[in-house]
Amino acid sequence: MSSKERSPLAPWLYLFTGIFCEIAGTTGMRALLYASPELSQASATAGIVVSYFLVSRAVEHIPMGLAYAIWSGVGTAGVCLLSFLLFQEAMPLVKVAGIAFVIAGMLAINLDKPKDRE
Repeated sequence: MSSKERSPLAPWLYLFTGIFCEIAGTTGMRALLYASPELSQASATAGIVVSYFLVSRAVEHIPMGLAYAIWSGVGTAGVCLLSFLLFQEAMPLVKVAGIAFVIAGMLAINLDKPKDRE
């Protein structure tokens, strides 16, 4: 299948798979830190490398500012949520508000689309 025949959802699949890899690598780094520091570093490195590769494919078709905002915002929220659920890290109201502001910022960036030129 050529790039012109590729599904319009493919860039979004790249982006969200990249986000998953970033979250998995970061969470794996924390989960493996005490049991195996070397594996912890390998997890983080692999997750970030694969994540950057996938995001680089996504920005071929998604505006870079939008893709980066979604990648960093969803990644941050995902890591915070997993840290709370898996490692009993604190989730005070101010942290929840910060995540909400990140999501609001992502929405604002997405809503600011340029008008089609005629």
